[in-house]
Order: sequence, then C-alpha cells, then structure tokens
Amino acid sequence: MGSSESMLEQSQPSTIKELFAFLQEHFHEYHEPNNLRSVLPVIYRCLQRNKNSENTTSLPIDVVGPLFELLKQHKDNEDDFEVSIQITYQVLYTIIELDTKVFKLNGEMILFLTDLTTTIQRKQLITKTVICIQFYLKNFDEDCLIRKEVWNIVKRRASTSMILINADFEILVQLIDLLRESEHNIFNDPYFLATTKHLLNSDDRFERKYGRWLLKKSIYWLTNQISVAWLPKLNQNVEIFWLIYMTILENLEEDQSHLILPSLYSLNELRNSEPIQCDWLAILYSRLLKHSNILVKRWAIEYFMSVFTSNDLGTDILKQISQLFYTLFGGVNWKPVPMYVWLKCLHDQLKMNRAEPTYQSLIQIASRVRALRNYNIRQKVIDLMNKCFVNELEKMSLKKYINFIEALYNPTDVFSQYDLLFNKPFNADLWEPETSFSERLLVILYSNVKELETSLHPLLEFLQAIPKEKHGFLRFISFYIKDASKHTPVFLNLYDLNLERLDGSDLSSVIDDFTKNLVWDTNNECQKVQAHNAAITYYLNHFPKEDCVKFEKTSTIVLNSSDLPPCTLSLFSKLINNAVYVNRWIIDRLIDQLQTVKCECIIQKIFWEIMVYINKNNGKEIWEIYGEKLIAKYPQNHLLYMSSIQIQSNLLKMFDKKLLLSGNFVNGEPRIEAVFQYYEFGNRPDESILRFLWLVALNAHGDKSYIRFLLDCHKECTKKKPRYFEHSREHRSKFRIACGIYILYEKVKGDDDILDEIWNILLNENNQSDVTFIYEHIVGYFEQRFGVLSAYLQKMPALTASQQITIAVITNHFCLRDELLQLAQLKEIIQNLLPFLMGPNFQTRLCCQLVLWNIMKKYDAIFNSDNQMHALMQNLMQAIALATNGKVDELLKDLRLIPLRKAANDDFHFLKVITYVTSVPFDELYIGREMNDLEDDELFKRCKENFLKKYIKKAKYDAEIEDEYKKSDVNSPIQRKMNPLNNIVVTQTDLIAYSNDNPASNMYVVASLIDKLPNLGGIARTCEVLGVQNFVINSKMHIEKPDFKNLRHEKDGIPASLLGLLDYTVEIPQSGNVRSLNVHVTAALFMWEHCKQHILP
Repeated sequence: MGSSESMLEQSQPSTIKELFAFLQEHFHEYHEPNNLRSVLPVIYRCLQRNKNSENTTSLPIDVVGPLFELLKQHKDNEDDFEVSIQITYQVLYTIIELDTKVFKLNGEMILFLTDLTTTIQRKQLITKTVICIQFYLKNFDEDCLIRKEVWNIVKRRASTSMILINADFEILVQLIDLLRESEHNIFNDPYFLATTKHLLNSDDRFERKYGRWLLKKSIYWLTNQISVAWLPKLNQNVEIFWLIYMTILENLEEDQSHLILPSLYSLNELRNSEPIQCDWLAILYSRLLKHSNILVKRWAIEYFMSVFTSNDLGTDILKQISQLFYTLFGGVNWKPVPMYVWLKCLHDQLKMNRAEPTYQSLIQIASRVRALRNYNIRQKVIDLMNKCFVNELEKMSLKKYINFIEALYNPTDVFSQYDLLFNKPFNADLWEPETSFSERLLVILYSNVKELETSLHPLLEFLQAIPKEKHGFLRFISFYIKDASKHTPVFLNLYDLNLERLDGSDLSSVIDDFTKNLVWDTNNECQKVQAHNAAITYYLNHFPKEDCVKFEKTSTIVLNSSDLPPCTLSLFSKLINNAVYVNRWIIDRLIDQLQTVKCECIIQKIFWEIMVYINKNNGKEIWEIYGEKLIAKYPQNHLLYMSSIQIQSNLLKMFDKKLLLSGNFVNGEPRIEAVFQYYEFGNRPDESILRFLWLVALNAHGDKSYIRFLLDCHKECTKKKPRYFEHSREHRSKFRIACGIYILYEKVKGDDDILDEIWNILLNENNQSDVTFIYEHIVGYFEQRFGVLSAYLQKMPALTASQQITIAVITNHFCLRDELLQLAQLKEIIQNLLPFLMGPNFQTRLCCQLVLWNIMKKYDAIFNSDNQMHALMQNLMQAIALATNGKVDELLKDLRLIPLRKAANDDFHFLKVITYVTSVPFDELYIGREMNDLEDDELFKRCKENFLKKYIKKAKYDAEIEDEYKKSDVNSPIQRKMNPLNNIVVTQTDLIAYSNDNPASNMYVVASLIDKLPNLGGIARTCEVLGVQNFVINSKMHIEKPDFKNLRHEKDGIPASLLGLLDYTVEIPQSGNVRSLNVHVTAALFMWEHCKQHILP
C-alpha cells in the first residue's frame, strides 16, 4: 500500500461513478486513519468538479444512490461500516458547502441508518451514525417529514412500558432539538417522559448524563418557551424547584460527601412543592439510596426513617430502603444496646411488606451479633435475629444455614434451633451434596448439650438421613448426650461402634475404640482430639461406681487433655465429691482448667463442687492456699458460697482489699449496657448483686476487727484523695466502707475508739451526703457518752456551718433513740442549741430549729414537770412555726432528721432507705426486691424530693446549637457554581470533514496577570497539549525558574479580582458548590470553551 500523499496525487476521479468505484477499490486501505484522512479531499474535489460541470445541464447529480449502496454493502462489518459512515459524513458536509440544490438527496438512506442502529454493537459507532442522521436532518429535511418518520420508527420499537431501546437513547439525545421542531409537544410525549425517567434512574453513568440533559431541555422549554406573560412569578417558582432538583441530581454524581450533603437539605422543599411530582421524587430517592458513599447512604437512611412512613413511599423505594438498611446494618461495628434496639424495632414491624435481606447481608449482620461483648444482651439479640428472619432461615439450604449458625453463635451462646436444623435434610430443595459439618458447628452444639438432650431422636434421624461420608465432625455430637447408650444399634450401623462392648471398660479402652471407629482421616489431629473428648464425655456420663477407687488414673487422663469441652469438665467436677480419695494436684489442675471456661453457668457448677470438696475435706487449712486465687477470679461465686458456710474473717478482708474496695467499678460502655438491662429486662448488674452478697457474708462472719480494717481502708482512701466527685471511684469505695460498718454497727457498742474515729471522719472530712448520713446515723444511735456530745455542742460556735449541722443531726438521733434523757441533760442540749436558732447561716439555723422541735415534741411530758421550762418550750415551738411559715411538718421530712432503726426482720432496711432517697446508682447496691416498696411510701418519697431539691444542683443547659447547614449569605466565600443551559451534552466523536474554506483560528493565551509560577507552568503545559502556540506572560525570566518547570500542587485558586474579567469572555459550565477554581485547570477549560463558543461553527 502506497503512502497517503502518492494516493492523493494519482487518484482524481472525475465523475460520481468513478469516485465510488475508486472508493470501493481502495476501501480496505481506509482502515488506516491516515489513508482515510487523505481520501476526504478526493471526495471534496470530485463533488466540486461535478458541481461546476452541472452548470451545463439542469439534471441534479445523484449522490445518494451510490452512497446508499456503499452503506448497504458494508453494514454487516462494523469496521467497514465505520469507514462508510465517515465517507457519508464527508459527502453530506461537502454538499452543504457546495450547493444542496445541485445534488439529488432523499431520506431513504436516513431511515435505513435509523433501522440499522439497533444492530450496531459499538457505542461509538452508534454515536457516529446518529451524528450523520442529525447532520442530514438539520440541513436537508426542511419540511420535517424525515425526522417525523425517524421518531415514529424509534417509538415503534420501544418497549411496552414506552421506554426506548438502548440504541435509541443516542437518537433521542442528539436529535431532541430537531424533533421538537416537528413534534412541538414532544416534552409531554409519554415515550419521552418514560425514557427520561428510565435514564435518570439508570445504573450507567452515561445514561444518567443523557437523562439529565433531556430533563434540562424539557425544563428550559417548560419555563421559557411556553411561559405566560401574566404568570411570571409562577414560572419562576417552577424553574427554581426544577433547578434544585437538577442540582441534587448533579451533585449525586460526585463521590465526596461534603459536595453532596449540603444540597440534600433541600429535599424537604422539593417534597412539599407542587411542580415536582411523586414519580420524579422517587427517581431522586432511588439515586440517593444507590449512592456509593457510605456517609450519603447513612444520611439517606436517617432521612427516610425520620421523615416518611411506609405509606408515603412506593414499593420499589421501600424495597431499596430495606436492602440498603440491611447492607449498612451489617457494615456497622455495633455496640450491644443500639443493635438490640434496631432489631427490636425491625421485629415490631414484621407485619410490613419489607424486602428480604440477601444471604450475604444476613451473614454480615450475624457476624456483628457474634462480636457483641455483653453476654446477656447478645442472647436477646440472637433471639431477635431468629424471630426477625424466620422466613429467610426456613428457606435457607442446610449448607447456608450452617454458615449462618457459625456466623451468629459463639460457643457460650444458647443455641436452641434444633428443629429447624435437623429438618432441613428431609427437604430435597434444602439439601446440597457439598454440605459439610465443621468443627466449629460441633463446638457450638456440644456447648449447648443440655438443650440438645431433648432433641436426641431428631438428631439421630438427621444423621441417618445424611450419607455417612458427609457426617464430618457431627459424628461426635451424639456421645455428649446422657442417653446415647440407649441407641447402640444406630451407632453400630453408622460407625461400627459397639457401645455395649464398652460397658465395664476403662477410660483408655473407650478412647481407643472411639478413635478407631470415628476418626476418618488418621492424619488429622483435630479429629483425634474430638474423638478423645467425645470418649471422655461418654465415659463420664456412664461412670461406673466401681471406678471410684481408681479415680486418680481417670483424673490423669481427663485433666491432661488439651481443649477439654466445658461440659466435660463440669461432668468431671461432680465426681470429686464421690471419690474415695482426691489428691490435691487434682484440685490444682481443675482450678487451672476452670480458667479456660467462658460459660458462666458451667463456671458456677464447677466452682461450687470445688468449694464443697475443700470445705468438706480440708476446711480452713487449704483456704490460705486457694483463697486469693478463687477470690480474684470468681468473686461472685466465692461470696455466694461464702454466705452459706462458716468462713474466716481474714478471707473477707482479702476479698475487700483485692477487689471490692480497690476495683470493681463499671464505667463507659459496660455501664450503659447495665443501665439498659436493668430498665429493659429488669436484670440487676452482677456487681450490685456481688456487693449485696458481700454484705450478707459480712453480717454473718464480720467482727470488731473487721470494722477497724474498714476504717483503715477509709483513711487510706482519704489520704490519697481528700476531696472527690459524686459517684467517683473514691465515693463508691467510701460508700461501700460505710455500708460495711453499718452492717456491723451492733458490735460497735462499748468501743469508744471506733466511735471517736467516726466522729473524726464526720467533722474533719468532706464526704458525699450518703456517706455522711450513714456515719451520722451510727454515731447518733450508739454514742453512749453524753459528756462527749456536750463537749462537741459547746465547740459549735467555733466550727463551720457543715460541722455545726452534723453535730445538730447527731444530737437529734441521740435524743430520739429509745433511751430517755434526764431533764438536766435536755436543758444543757437546749441551752447549747438556742444561740443558733437565730444564727447567720440559714441551713444551720433551720436545722437547729427542727432538731429542737423534735426534742420538744418527744420530751413534752418531761418538760411538764417544770412549768417555767414548759412555758418556754411552748413559746419556742410557736416561734419556730412562725419562722418556718407553718411548714414544719414538710421540713421535717428530711432523711437526716428521721429516726431510723434496724428492722426486726430486715438488717438492711436503713441501707435500702439511704439507697432510695439519696439516689445511689442502681448498679452500686441491690438489696432485694423490697426496694420497690419504698416507692409507695409517701414519707420516703417526700424525703427523696426534698433531698434532690436541697443537694442536687440543677444542670445548666447550653443555648441551642446553630444549624451548621443553614443557608449562607450572599457575601459567603463559597463560589456558587452555575448550570448554563447551553451546555449541550453531545458525546465527542472522531468524525472529521475536509473543507476548502477552513481558515486557521490562532489562539492567544494571555496570562500576564498570573504571578504564581506553578500556575504558569501548568498553563504552559496545557497549551502544549492543546496545540496553542501563543502564550503570553509578564516576564520571560519565569520560564527558567524551577517552580515553572516542576510539577507541584497549587496553593491558591483564581483571585476574586480576576473572576469578573473572565466572565465577560467565556462561561465555564459548573454545578454544585466549590471554594475556589484551580488556576491552570480553569485555563484549560477556558481554552476549550472559547473554541466551542467562539471558534467552532
């Protein structure tokens, strides 16, 4: 093949016939772009010569016939057809330049190309074909007949839903202006509307771009071409709403959330507007739900759930919301409480026609449930999962359901869905040959052996329904059940394992037989371990009584086993109290094994067996060895056991020092979960029950030395932190110490040293109210030394207000207890309190008035013996009543002034009252269900109200937070992008046309106002790429500097002072919001738009 220049010189056909013969002869050469480009001038000059020669005849020149034949001949090969389209475009372009009347044209070829677009596979070729059609209709179809026929063809091959086929999308987009000239009502045409909606909601980015272009054209036509002069405001409002709609659609094409979310707050405005109908809004909702950005998806879910009800949205949108919800739900690293609340809401809405989640979504959600740390809430969430998705789980195949179980359950979780699991093999649709049973499934099942025992018969039927070679690790599960020995024929048939022959055998023989008959791959260590564990469990379930004498041999095998199941360890622990002799190493090893157990109920069983054995056989001697280890690891079980047996006081001290007084504080997420469990399920936290058990054990085993130990702990806590906040670690420690001392307060009688220390705590420390109340109560009721009280009363003038109130409260308790005081003692007390009735401090004054009121009321009979004293008291009571405005009875409902004694049948009554009135945190102390009775007691209810008013400060609320997404004003630094209506969306093609009259359009890029070298360097490179040869800068020295030559990030955008100058020349199409325009990128857009808006025809 020769060069393009030589071919151009040798080929100069003179007639149309010769031209097309020449084109056919060299057609195969035109696949080379240079050759195709070189033949275009040949076509142009041939047609020009024929046009000049036509002057001698009046007959038009037939060009369409040969051209039509060329297209038909090459229509089956897309590479050839692409060359034919390029030749067609050149012929039509040349005819326009020469004279359309000289050449004979008809629309048959255009209709042929329209029909042919459905058979073309390459999208770029479809675009080129449509460009040819557009070019013909624009220049040759003056009476609009052909374009009407084209539109009819397109509509005829549309689907029944009036949506055009994919090949016709390009026709509609490129010909919309031409079609509007012939079909004036095309924007209301159902085919146009259906196709536009389909394109806007398409998953293809280019199709959505087509849809936005069509919608933009229809909006422009709606608000401008048919505007009514006497309704300008109406048209303006319609345009605003549609522009908001378009802006949101365009922003949703972005990937970054900060470009999208601000515009979404206009959704409410659109939703309430009349011009935007529901079907158009549904498209917007659908695009929002399909967005790839996770923050946008979460915003969408929150918006739909807070604004709409299910009746407000269509079925498709509801389905999309459900699917998106499940996808997002499985992608969140949930905390227990929010996950429970969401699933509970989902369960409450089960009657709704919601979409089914995909299998992948269910597995992902299940894995999130398994990761929840709170055991109690996790069990509730698992139960909700089984209820919410019951239909989906029933339809699952056995293989998928096993995967779901393994994803949802931890070995410590309760699994009870045995009916659903064991019935699946009997449904042919739910059985898959590749189903396998993993070791994880086995662990989950034998961890729930108690529930499994009720499903032994379904389990055996399940195993018999499945091919033996498919049993996998599931073959071991039956031997964890007590009644397995009753089904010997089944196991003999399945695994050739004769259980009857094992009766009387020792443990080693049972392990050997199980390994021989149940392990199917002798090289697999996991199978051997599971066979070993199954054999031990079966043996312990059927432990022969005669083997008690050789218990140590059995213990050696059991306790030296690795990864022993917790249920097996629990079975073994029951035997230690039946054995004739148990070596101490067995207890040591059992305690070590206990540390590997996670299930709380099994820990409790094993712990209890160990405690019973230690107490029965070794007693106090061994406590020193195991006490600290057991207290540290299992405090609640330890106290539960300790409260029911006689135990040494030093163990209680060890427990307090190691755990209760220095640790065991719940904060953060665990505390939130504990609060939720209490109010949602009525479950008290383990910590509060633990502290109640401690008080019970203290009541049973504590002594006076223990009180001194607690006071030393209080001193140590004060020394570390004299002042502390409410509910802090120090506050809780001191409250627990005070509760412990109160429980033992009967043993304080006669010990003046202990009372002196409590006096010192009350008068020289700053403690929280509940701690102070307990110590005031103890001193007030057990201080027998009137001289000590009198001495403190005499010191009151030199003390602070809080110290004065404490002494007054203790005096109140001292006087109101059962023992009556003598008249002389009463006179001394009254004489010391009288100066404070009119004291400067309001709280001290009121407290002393109320204390005197209580004294005078109780000792009225004694005062009657002295007429002068009686009259004085009566006048004093009248004065107090006047000073308190007659509210004495209400003011006396103060917990500090109410005499409370230990109830005859309830050692914890006072602590219950303190806990209730002072609002001690619910997780600090739980003293039986009787706490609920205090809420019905009017006296304590009023005491609580008065306490909260007096001691709890009201929280100060901040001002309302300003909406961060409020509309910005005109002077905002954010530049508003515009959406120019002349931004026509036309896919770029490589169709070219030769023209004899095509003057060069030289461009000069003037950047003399730009002073940043990185910007200038970027613009220079852009000019080089675009072929711009003229670039003006303010100094030639710039081009030698490194900042000009090297690529780097721009720091600043276009200065605001230059933006106004640019707007006069070229309008750059933009959408959304942007903080600044990048300089050299803007320059590139400027060059392109200048060519498109000013140079190109």
